[in-house]
Amino acid sequence: LTGYECKSGGYEWFGQDPGHEALTAYGLMEFTDMAEVFPVDSEMLARTRDWLLKQRDGQGGFNRKRRALHTWVVDKDISNAYITWALLSAGEKDLEPEIATVRQAAEKTENSYVLALAANVMVLAGDKPSANRFLDRLIQLQEVDGRIKGATGSIVGSGGNALEIETTALATLAWLSDIDYIDFADKGVRYLSTVCEGGRFGNTQSTVLALKAIVAYDKAQAHPKAKGQLQLLVDGQPVGQPTPFGTDTSGAIALPDFTKLLTPGEHQIAVKMIDGSRMPYTIAVSMHSEKPASSDECKIQLQVALSNTTVKEGALTEAQVVCRNNAKEAVPTPVAIIGIPGGLEVRHDQLKELVKSEKIAAYEVLGRDVVLYWREMKAGEKVEFPISLIASIPGQYTAPASRAYLYYTDEHKQWVDPLKVTIQPIANR
Repeated sequence: LTGYECKSGGYEWFGQDPGHEALTAYGLMEFTDMAEVFPVDSEMLARTRDWLLKQRDGQGGFNRKRRALHTWVVDKDISNAYITWALLSAGEKDLEPEIATVRQAAEKTENSYVLALAANVMVLAGDKPSANRFLDRLIQLQEVDGRIKGATGSIVGSGGNALEIETTALATLAWLSDIDYIDFADKGVRYLSTVCEGGRFGNTQSTVLALKAIVAYDKAQAHPKAKGQLQLLVDGQPVGQPTPFGTDTSGAIALPDFTKLLTPGEHQIAVKMIDGSRMPYTIAVSMHSEKPASSDECKIQLQVALSNTTVKEGALTEAQVVCRNNAKEAVPTPVAIIGIPGGLEVRHDQLKELVKSEKIAAYEVLGRDVVLYWREMKAGEKVEFPISLIASIPGQYTAPASRAYLYYTDEHKQWVDPLKVTIQPIANR
């Protein structure tokens, strides 16, 4: 992570100057949290905190230097509140002008994300009257299912589910500071527990905030363990004997195998607690689809095609990539993941050239996926380029489906048909 620190100070997505104020604030909180369980360079922490403090504008806010393609959010109320929250979370004390600015912005904001951030700022600043005012307003914005409505933007430019998760997590964190609001925090956590998919609560930012809220809630609700039993039921019928556990049980509690009971059709699986104490749990179901359904709300359009679907072993071919922003406004942090058929190898030197020519901002190769990153795409912008590939191993191959999405609104993806290739062996080897 420290490899993304800029030479001139602060942090940036790919470690390139100048540093980004909001991203540096995110990094400061990340390192502060990490320091509770892992050795973190105290000099680096102090350096990061000092760099952020130097970005103060002397009027209760923070300077927001921007370069081309250097985005997150442009709303000053959001960035001021987020950076102030980060500094307070890291133990900074002398922030009265910045706290006052956040307080004033929260009094008039119609963005519940700003209101939730401000509530946390007031809690950390010890301003109980302001904190209670903001906590009460958040109650009026909580839906029956526990989510917080009314968010119009976040520090990372999230939208959709991720924005609701971030706002609900922030409100829950603030409510947990006062026992009088525990019922609303409970509803918030119950909502968060329903939106976890694949071990993630939406994007990276919403996942971090959701986990912070859940961990804080668990600490607030901690109680002694008690021995008990778990009974597995399929279609209302017990499967085997109840599985016992004690106060010193650790690791997974293995339940009986019930795969033979899953005949074609619908089934209801249940786990019942007998005695014991309240226990957190997760449910994971794995599946595979060659091409998942695309979302109509995805703002990024992706096209991918191989120049040749039949190639000789050792020959070069290319995957032609076209990525377009269909929105009428610039979009932050687009991502395209290009699935590469087995038997084909990417050329890292060519991918590095794409970064150097600024066709892309960065890339990763993860298994058979080439992950391409941009800082932003302007309205209607189209990017076209080839990915150079070498046919290495003869055979017939189908790639993972390619997809494109906004990093911070990743529930809306466009999926592209998997690439298929036949690699013919060299004759008479």
